[in-house]
Amino acid sequence: MKFSLVDEIPHPRSLVFATHRDRLVDVVTYMPNVSGVVTESRIEEGDLVHLVNRWTGASTEIPAPLRPLVKPELLTWVDRATWDQGRWRATWSITLDAVADAITAHGENTFLDEGPDTVVQMNGEFVVHPDRIRGVPAFVARTAAPALERFVVSLLQPNLRRSNTAVRQYIDDHP
Repeated sequence: MKFSLVDEIPHPRSLVFATHRDRLVDVVTYMPNVSGVVTESRIEEGDLVHLVNRWTGASTEIPAPLRPLVKPELLTWVDRATWDQGRWRATWSITLDAVADAITAHGENTFLDEGPDTVVQMNGEFVVHPDRIRGVPAFVARTAAPALERFVVSLLQPNLRRSNTAVRQYIDDHP
């Protein structure tokens, strides 16, 4: 399922881009639905920066009665991104630890210069591969996949928007 969103951040593009790319560990403190992020790898090649970040979601986002049933690996994912400052673009892919083979998530964020502001365009795709879901009959997985995609995208879009809000708050607090 494809998705897109557009946000405006009232700060210069170079600062917004660099904050998203380089200050993620600090920005996460402004994201209540994330308990942490660790940069596992950073490789710089001219205008390109390749990052691998491991995220951990906050269990507080799960309804209290369900928390004991949710395994920690269900709340972790790996984000692989290439940041291209020459094109003001980040391409990314996400792997969910619990179902790494069964889900494909990838996209691109573009940072547009709008005078004193930055417009962030986020476009992506989230796909459930029903034939790769272990332990679930294929017909059930095929039937459930579209609903699962819609559900996850309905959670993903607000989280992406929260990341832009967190960057804005971080910049506001660290002039």
